[in-house]
Amino acid sequence: KLLTPPSSTSNMAAAGSGHADFSKSGFGTKVLHCGQEPDATTGAVAVPISMSTTFAQVSPGIASGADSHLSYHKGYEYSRTNNPTRAAFEQACAAAEGAKHGLAYASGMSATTAIIHLLKTGDHVVSIDDVYGGTQRFFR
Repeated sequence: KLLTPPSSTSNMAAAGSGHADFSKSGFGTKVLHCGQEPDATTGAVAVPISMSTTFAQVSPGIASGADSHLSYHKGYEYSRTNNPTRAAFEQACAAAEGAKHGLAYASGMSATTAIIHLLKTGDHVVSIDDVYGGTQRFFR
């Protein structure tokens, strides 16, 4: 079920949260609206770009999710783990692909590394020789 998340939580909104259900909507509606809740502080209808690197925490350094009082129930501690802008982008990408969740990475190498870490010993990767140099060195 595709739901728009409240702006104060991550993109992993729970079913029954009371937010608009776009699961039966067309592609354009999903891409346009999923992850686009109005900003709770300003009322902006376009997701603001979050430039913050650190968010208010009850106890700094302890990773916590949206359900934790340690992040003031917002789910953000440091931008490298999550931030409101990336959460909205991930939700929109998931809606566009018809997926439950979406993940965004800072670079192709970070995405490649995350995927490769899902493999088990004995799994195989088929790649062209003309792949990005960093990926080629990583594979060798």
